[in-house]
Amino acid sequence: MAQANRGSLPVQQRRVIRAWCIYDWANSAYATSGIAAIFPVYFVLLFREGLGESVSFLGLTFTGSSVWSFGIAVSTAIVALSSPLLGVIADRVPIKKSLLWVYTAVGALFTVLIFFSAYTAQPWAWMLGMLVLANIGFAGCLVFYNSFLPHIAPRELLDDVSSRGFAFGYVGGGLLLLVHLGLILATRNTGIADLVTRASIASIGIWWFGWALWTLKVVPEPPLYRAVGGLSLLRAVALGFAELGRTFREIRRFKVLLTYIGAYLLFNDGIQTVLVIAGAFAADTIGIPLVFNMATILIIQFVAAGGAMAFARLAERISTKGALTVALLVWIVLILFGVAVVPLTPTEHGEFDYQLTYRGESSNYELTRTPELGDSRSEVVWKEEVGAIPTGAVLDSGRAGQLLESVRRSENSLYGISISGGDLDGQTGVGRLHPSALGEGPIDWWPAAVRQWVWRPMGLDAPYQWLALGVALGVVLGGSQALARSLFAQISPVARSGEFFSFFGFMSRASSVFGPILYVLVTGLLDTRVAVVSIMLLIVAGVIALRWVDVAAGARMADDEAAGHPAVAD
Repeated sequence: MAQANRGSLPVQQRRVIRAWCIYDWANSAYATSGIAAIFPVYFVLLFREGLGESVSFLGLTFTGSSVWSFGIAVSTAIVALSSPLLGVIADRVPIKKSLLWVYTAVGALFTVLIFFSAYTAQPWAWMLGMLVLANIGFAGCLVFYNSFLPHIAPRELLDDVSSRGFAFGYVGGGLLLLVHLGLILATRNTGIADLVTRASIASIGIWWFGWALWTLKVVPEPPLYRAVGGLSLLRAVALGFAELGRTFREIRRFKVLLTYIGAYLLFNDGIQTVLVIAGAFAADTIGIPLVFNMATILIIQFVAAGGAMAFARLAERISTKGALTVALLVWIVLILFGVAVVPLTPTEHGEFDYQLTYRGESSNYELTRTPELGDSRSEVVWKEEVGAIPTGAVLDSGRAGQLLESVRRSENSLYGISISGGDLDGQTGVGRLHPSALGEGPIDWWPAAVRQWVWRPMGLDAPYQWLALGVALGVVLGGSQALARSLFAQISPVARSGEFFSFFGFMSRASSVFGPILYVLVTGLLDTRVAVVSIMLLIVAGVIALRWVDVAAGARMADDEAAGHPAVAD
């Protein structure tokens, strides 16, 4: 039905809808190859090379993933504070497209400038600074891009058009990620691997700006319902603050909208925080390699494109709110299992990093396998403690026992060890920093239990656990985002789209500040797994609040508001 209705629209309106969807194709490269795949893993790598596994400051422990989360929080806070003022001005002055231009140019430019991190004294700090500025552009452009939605399609097609936009984004972002994955796979373990990774980052900005030109050329400036002419910059700012105050006063009249914003603030906070910290969490806590993380996200993109359209069809059957609730409940389950992603503990002799085999003829042990020690801070310390013992070295029982204890007890050991034969036969151990090691965190019992009862019987190691959850996540990812946006469009007055979508963007970005900060604080005080669970509880609270959103009543009030403000052509 939705497909037939969209096909019956005038040719020019369909052309505008397609061009609007193309912007999602453009900027999703930043969300996909950038925020989800390459940026967090590459940043954690730079952080560890510069500062080690973690640093302590003011009594808190900061890891690569928590510093990454802090950078995201700073950038979204800036947009959260500025977008409402710009939004109310944009409802009086035809500047929505101009603002979209500015945020797009800023985001794309500073994404490209990340390329030069290798030529600075502190690459991790340069990348963090460029990331903050690029993310301001990304977060800001979404506010005004979303505000075009109620102007380009009738209400009965908002679910369909919003879902179509996300589907375009998933496919476009997935195609560029596919290119990046191929390049990084082809050049890993070569002298140009870092150069290719940085070139891939720069290409994200070029892709974003290049495809955005289509949208900016075709999509018209929305009509103004309450135009004001002849404004100077100071008068425009004064008007913006006055109208912003009016928005906060009048928003109380739109009770359904206000209730939905409260629910959205909670569940969107959880979703957005999970999306921006997932890659860093995977690299920092689970040890998922960059290439595998990219491949997982690539699969998610194409699954999510179909998932977005499938949830649009589900919304036709059970309502937008019902379909959104289903998507959020699945999110909660997947985050619970995401917290429980953990490498399988090695059990067979051949699975350990150090393997010692007893040679009866000499009554000594031969090192038949040793790990390749890298140059990260922890591995450098490990080299100093243990020394670089080559494969094939022969150790007596005493030295073999010392190596066993070093692997087990060293504060810097990333490795596992197994001894076969002789007096030490069957002795094994894993270091404190080994990927499979679980500490004494408050919820470490949960990944331990899931590993024992789910992952090990299925034979799934951490990368494949991550992949399986990623595929399932892709099904609900597009649906939850598209339906959340279209539900807001259904209950907000079209006459004040810039104002209300900017307020929507403000709540979105404000919540996206709180979530990452919560992640930083809980990580510093407890650990990353507890931090992710705290984020999941925000989604739980959002689902509960969503029960009190009366969509039909909200739509009627939006219509009544629009009836009092006839549109005027720009």
